[in-house]
Amino acid sequence: CWLLSPENVSSILPLRKEMFDLVLFDEASQVFIENTVPCIIRGKNVVVAGDAKQLRPTTTFMRRYMGGADDETDLTLQAALEVESLLDLAVARFDSANITYHYRSRSQWLIDFSNRAFYDNRLRISPDVTKSVRNRAIERIKVNGMWSDRKNETEAREIVTVLKKIFKGRERGSTIGIIAFGMEQQSCIEDATDRESKVNAEFRADILRETNRKEDGQDVSLFIKNIENVQGDERDIIIFSIGYARNDADKVNAHFGSLSLDGGENRLNVAVTRAKKKIYVVTSIEPEDL
Repeated sequence: CWLLSPENVSSILPLRKEMFDLVLFDEASQVFIENTVPCIIRGKNVVVAGDAKQLRPTTTFMRRYMGGADDETDLTLQAALEVESLLDLAVARFDSANITYHYRSRSQWLIDFSNRAFYDNRLRISPDVTKSVRNRAIERIKVNGMWSDRKNETEAREIVTVLKKIFKGRERGSTIGIIAFGMEQQSCIEDATDRESKVNAEFRADILRETNRKEDGQDVSLFIKNIENVQGDERDIIIFSIGYARNDADKVNAHFGSLSLDGGENRLNVAVTRAKKKIYVVTSIEPEDL
């Protein structure tokens, strides 16, 4: 059993037809069709698994193969290259089986929004047995932050406060992930945690304990990432920094980074489904500000 990326398959395995009984693609929504052809050739049978509501493949820093300019590329190849991902092609050409049981969220409220907004209420969710106010699964924290130089310093400092609360409270021991809606805000949060670590020995010890943390051989360490890089991750607690806020002109700009680009709704869906137990949302704006 080999676990490889498509690029590694081409670099280390001989190009031999039907080398494997089964080739299985995971996260197939993120891979271009032409990158998978060498893997498909090596398999007697192929299974394509993925979620069309999650991240699409990106063309940043790369050029796609679109057929030769002079060769008489057949219509099948042309049609295949017109769709974005291997998943798109598989859905269009073959029968599908949908996995509808949602296993990650311990509370139905953590998946309820995505279930309604993206999956037409088709997901089967385990019943929530902890519906008390004290144990609410999503907690919103409002701060008076400002949007300046594409970051929000106030929210970054509040993230540090939330981390301290988790480290000292009944949630101590939970795995933690922090998601920002842009790279600048991600860096701002990293800087805020570094500053606090330099002056607070207890906080520094807690951060070090969470860094490179493993359970049963799996990496469950604290992460600070932007919304583009969290697909495949899961943690007990996810902390969001929305970041966007009123600027020096007392206005909330209507452009929200990668969320405003094509496929932005898929990025949002990925981000809001990472938590197993709890979500904290640190924000500087009210819904009516939009």
